[in-house]
Amino acid sequence: MTAPLNLRSFIQQLDNAGQLRRISSPVDWKYELGQLTRKELTPLLFENVKDYPGQRVFTNGLIHRGTIAMALGFAASTGRKDLLREVRSRISAPVTTAHVQSGPVFENIWTGDEIDLLKLAVPHWNKSDAGRYIGTWHVNISRDPDDHSYNLGVYRMQVLSSRKATISTSPKSHLGIQFAKAEALGKPLEVAVAIGVSEAVFIAAAAGYPCGKDEYELAGALQQKPVELVECQTIGVEVPANSEIVIEGFLRPGIRVMDGPYFDYAGKATSNPRAYLFEVSRIACRNNPIFRGAVVGYPQAEDIQLFSLLSEVGLFDFHGSRLRRALQILFLKEGLFRTFQLAGRIGPAMLRRNSTADKTTEPR
Repeated sequence: MTAPLNLRSFIQQLDNAGQLRRISSPVDWKYELGQLTRKELTPLLFENVKDYPGQRVFTNGLIHRGTIAMALGFAASTGRKDLLREVRSRISAPVTTAHVQSGPVFENIWTGDEIDLLKLAVPHWNKSDAGRYIGTWHVNISRDPDDHSYNLGVYRMQVLSSRKATISTSPKSHLGIQFAKAEALGKPLEVAVAIGVSEAVFIAAAAGYPCGKDEYELAGALQQKPVELVECQTIGVEVPANSEIVIEGFLRPGIRVMDGPYFDYAGKATSNPRAYLFEVSRIACRNNPIFRGAVVGYPQAEDIQLFSLLSEVGLFDFHGSRLRRALQILFLKEGLFRTFQLAGRIGPAMLRRNSTADKTTEPR
């Protein structure tokens, strides 16, 4: 097998292997789609989303070790030790990107009054969420104001209006550091949001890669082929040419907004009153776009499965305290996923007292 270089080829591989469940009956984007994602522990392609004819939603792509292996070009039957050995080998040799003139993502362009984030099939994932979250399994792409190095990250995004969304992250994150530099200059930070990229690109964005190192090159290493990049039109950022959806925009300096509550990885609804404000300047998407999203916050969720893999290869980092990070990595490696979630809710001192309470491991 070869690693799928875009979301559609990954979905096709899953289908060919009998790993995909297609849901052709009508599904409501409000709550129902999220409930089915949580219930069905298999990759799901929703082909009939209420109010969005022709659009589809894909979830649970990395829900098992076998599907993670397939996303990286290995057989679904690849054992965990073999998978980890091969991933470690790949990440030691970054692959330079390739630059192309155009890509499928530009089949449809929305500018000016055409811009509306809710033209996209964005789910309202959980009843406890404050609204619809467009950023749950996506990539935020930005460049450092000083050295222009790229950062790829995954920072949750709540839709606020047709042209505005939150970007919620820690000031210690690489995006937070970049934005602080732009804000000190009184300038906006250009950011692109790519939805429906290859899973290798997403994995690289989710990884705790050192600041200043190019996650695009890490993604190339993971998929064993260069990531093909194309230039945005309203901002100076390059995005994967085979994305399903690309949203171009800016983080506005001096503005903070409320994000949430949102049911997050720790298994509880959290809010961030200091989220950044993202303003859209253009939207591009493929014909009949496939929206990629995820439900998080339960031990079998695909984000937990991915965190477990990243912890084993030295690429897990939530930018918290060193003690909390060390404890979370330990819990992930041991399969103590509920205790890992607990680490996201309480302080390290309480964690040390409670870490022995959860002896139940979850399937990996």
